[in-house]
Amino acid sequence: MNITEIKIYPFDTGEPGSFLRAYADVIFDQVLLVKGFRVMATHKGGLFVGFPSRKGKDGKYHDMVELKSESLQSHLRSAILSAYDTYS
Repeated sequence: MNITEIKIYPFDTGEPGSFLRAYADVIFDQVLLVKGFRVMATHKGGLFVGFPSRKGKDGKYHDMVELKSESLQSHLRSAILSAYDTYS
């Protein structure tokens, strides 16, 4: 699968405790749209990509998307962070 487009939606509430920096939608091969990736800040000032998730009845968050290929997962995270850096 190839990433054909990444849309970044900045989301900075301005609150000091907020770690969410943006949402991202990714289009694969112009046929599959996956919405809801999150660009999050870490306590140490870095960034990471959270996959789309939903809160379960147990109160825990569960990923809605799971990539079986580590290389695709790494490439996707790098591409989203690169798109975020370009946007901001």
